[in-house]
Amino acid sequence: MRRCFRDRLLDYFYPARCPVCDKALAVGRDGICETCTAHIEYIREPKCCRCGKPLAEEDEFCNDCKRRKYSFRQGNALLLYDGMMQESVARFKYGGRREYGRVYAQELYQHYGRWVRQIGAGMLIPVPVHRSRLQTRGYNQAEIIAKHLADYCGIEMRNDMLIRIKATQPQKELSAAERLKNLEGAFRPGRGTEVLNRLPECVIIIDDIYTTGSTLEACSKVLREIGIDQIYFLCVCIGKGS
Repeated sequence: MRRCFRDRLLDYFYPARCPVCDKALAVGRDGICETCTAHIEYIREPKCCRCGKPLAEEDEFCNDCKRRKYSFRQGNALLLYDGMMQESVARFKYGGRREYGRVYAQELYQHYGRWVRQIGAGMLIPVPVHRSRLQTRGYNQAEIIAKHLADYCGIEMRNDMLIRIKATQPQKELSAAERLKNLEGAFRPGRGTEVLNRLPECVIIIDDIYTTGSTLEACSKVLREIGIDQIYFLCVCIGKGS
């Protein structure tokens, strides 16, 4: 009873905030508020069978996936990366709003938990950030999402399977071709690949945003080179396909 009263008291003085609009929620409420739920765009069919980008009409693949070959098998995203979500992710990524990660993970689990089980994923691997950026920001936003999602799914999360050894330019400032060049040699296998007795057969890479797929491809190539064949991804946001 005392714990219940304490939790209500904390909710009163420190209410949870909607990760989309950042407005305080009613006492006892959590997650995305009803107003934002009505306005954000969840990813639904039709969408690309490879990267999960929403498509304007029925088709198997988006134009990017028709032109390029990727090292990952398939991926999914939760929400369209529009103006509302750009602001939300920016606060999460650069504004210290780490608590958003739990809500993102909860939403990912609600929409893709069954898919995670169906593909037989044995590990979640967050896209790593370079140590210089980690020191500046104080946390890796992909790792926060992955930790919570691993708890919901009941599978392992490891942040030592990949290391970012190159401090790359922000991808949002670059063209598709420049993004690929920017990420050349950016990742290598981490210590986790050496200490594990057996590598997992199927993994899911976790990131916040999917745009051209260059970051996911760079990570997937490294994982394939060490012998992991079944590589998938989950992201919070993704752009539209064409």
